[in-house]
Amino acid sequence: SRTISARPPALTLWARILCALPQARLLLHAHEGSHRRLTLQRLEHLGVDPLRVEFVGFVPVNDYFDLYRRLDVALDTFPFAGGTTSCDALWMGVPVVTLVGNTAVGRGGLSILSNIGLPELAARSAEDYLRIALDLAGDLPRLSALRSTLRSRMESSPLMDAPRFARDIET
Repeated sequence: SRTISARPPALTLWARILCALPQARLLLHAHEGSHRRLTLQRLEHLGVDPLRVEFVGFVPVNDYFDLYRRLDVALDTFPFAGGTTSCDALWMGVPVVTLVGNTAVGRGGLSILSNIGLPELAARSAEDYLRIALDLAGDLPRLSALRSTLRSRMESSPLMDAPRFARDIET
């Protein structure tokens, strides 16, 4: 048996979420490779049944967006936050929980969520991230209401205001 020594902080926290939600599953977008096996080993070492983890590689764009129909909550990566994938999730009605980092690439999730009026989904600590994710998963009426507003929040946000963006660049 091999010892798993390195525990990336995101996997460690995701394992805690999965352990707290025994019916939850984790869907990871990752291309083929040995990193998938290592990820499963790390999660199993942290108490997660590998059968609860699914990997999806490259798929055509329509299939990619269809994957979001299978998600209830998106867990942002850290220390490097998602950008396009976070916007894709929100556009498809999937709330994103992010952990605010200390660098520009670690604060992208906060920026996106702030621009759509949901800074409360941006955690300031690992414990906060855990709490936000578990609260969302456990409050189905809130989750449903939130999901129904995400696309309109995106549409009315500065994130999708191209004329404003162009004016700001020109200025």
